[in-house]
Amino acid sequence: MTTGSLRRVLLSILMVCLAVPGMALAGDGPKAAMKLEGAWIAKVPTTLGQWSYVLSPDSSGRHATGHGTIEVGFAIGEFGAEYTSPLLIEVTVTGPNTAAFNSVWYGLKKSADPTYSAEIVYIAVNQGTMTSIGPGKSLGTHTLSYYLPAQDADGDGLPDPGQKPVAPPVELTTVETRLPGPF
Repeated sequence: MTTGSLRRVLLSILMVCLAVPGMALAGDGPKAAMKLEGAWIAKVPTTLGQWSYVLSPDSSGRHATGHGTIEVGFAIGEFGAEYTSPLLIEVTVTGPNTAAFNSVWYGLKKSADPTYSAEIVYIAVNQGTMTSIGPGKSLGTHTLSYYLPAQDADGDGLPDPGQKPVAPPVELTTVETRLPGPF
């Protein structure tokens, strides 16, 4: 393997490890295009709600997968959860400055069964859109729905088709800020 190839591989690994889901404008002006990449912090205005995430784009830059954490979440105690799992995220560009996303995470509590470290007490699904409002900034619209583990009869980690949320969906808006690069 050449030094250049090794550098590219190491850079790719670093990008995957450090990226946070989000959107960035590539270029300036009206011909700017949205790309899904980078480390992001999502804040819910007028609440304490906050999460952070990393996106890793495919070669087109129009689709990305991500991973994140919830620093301050919603509905944790209502279902008996003590903490949450990491977020899993899929995002696809839908227009010059818009994208649609789907994410899932789990409300967890310590398991009474010593064989397992935790027990899932709810499945949370977040679906919505993001609109880039400038370099390193976007607005998100979210619909959070909560399901019980029994609503996943096939055991794939997602609510089964046709299942209804156990509570009314929570709709909210976020302001998302991309983590700036080193100076």
